[in-house]
Amino acid sequence: MIEQNTEYQTATEQTAITEYRTTTAALALLREKYAAPFDVTTNPGMTAAKAARVEIRGLRSTLEKTRAEIKAPVLLRGQQIDAEAKRINAELWAIEEPIDAAIKAEEKRKAEEKAAKERAEAARIAALTARVYGIRERIIAVANQDAAAIRKALAKAQAFEPDPEAFAEHWPEAMKAIAEVRLILATQLAEREAMEQRQAEEEARVQAQREALARQQAELDRKQAEEDAQRKAEQEELARLRAAEAKRQQDAETRERAERERQDTEAKARAEEEARVQAQQAAKARRIQKSSAQADPLATIKDALAAGTLNGTEAIDRAYQLGFEAGERAVRKAA
Repeated sequence: MIEQNTEYQTATEQTAITEYRTTTAALALLREKYAAPFDVTTNPGMTAAKAARVEIRGLRSTLEKTRAEIKAPVLLRGQQIDAEAKRINAELWAIEEPIDAAIKAEEKRKAEEKAAKERAEAARIAALTARVYGIRERIIAVANQDAAAIRKALAKAQAFEPDPEAFAEHWPEAMKAIAEVRLILATQLAEREAMEQRQAEEEARVQAQREALARQQAELDRKQAEEDAQRKAEQEELARLRAAEAKRQQDAETRERAERERQDTEAKARAEEEARVQAQQAAKARRIQKSSAQADPLATIKDALAAGTLNGTEAIDRAYQLGFEAGERAVRKAA
């Protein structure tokens, strides 16, 4: 479909696609025609805006149809080109594939063969290196052992000769290694023997010191035992003396306590006897006084006046009281 609208033929827009020239020419006219905004708030403005939209949509629809029409033959040609190229490529690959497979198989075989040789060579070299290292390990094996072990290892190292066939290109290195091992082991043996000699001498010296110290300690223990025995005997004697003194003091205290008890008993007896005698004397005095009082009722008052224990007034009161009591007794007796 070719655009035929002649309304826009005078436009100046340019395009490389001839079929699009009519639509392209309309662009400048439409920009100018619809440069001012539409007043869609009014009915005329809304109507004009909708008409403009219809016009522009029509141009876009025409453009899309034109695009589809002019592209269809091109798409078909492209599909034909791709299909034919794919077919020819398949035919070529059918010829190339067996050749490529054979080449890759051979390359793989050679690579695997090379890798196997490299692995075998690496293993061989590793084994040779390990053999050489095994020679040097003789030093490590006896590094911290005694002179006897080092002497034995040195004898084996001196008797060992590396086999040229076994060590192949590493044979010079093996010879160098065994020479170094012999030298180092000989040096270690000399150092170890000297050290063991010093250790033996030191141990002998220490043992002698220990024995001397043991003898000194035994003597000290003997003296200490004697001192302990003497101290124990002295302590036992002191304990015996203290026990005897304690018993003597206890006996003395017992005698003193018995004496005090005897004296207390005697004093108590004397006191009781004195109290009894005094009681008897007091009773006798009371009887005598009572007899005197009956003979002379005023005798007591007279004695008190004579002794000064009563004054005159008190004596009169006492005499009056005695007379009153005597009168009452007489009345009671008469009744």
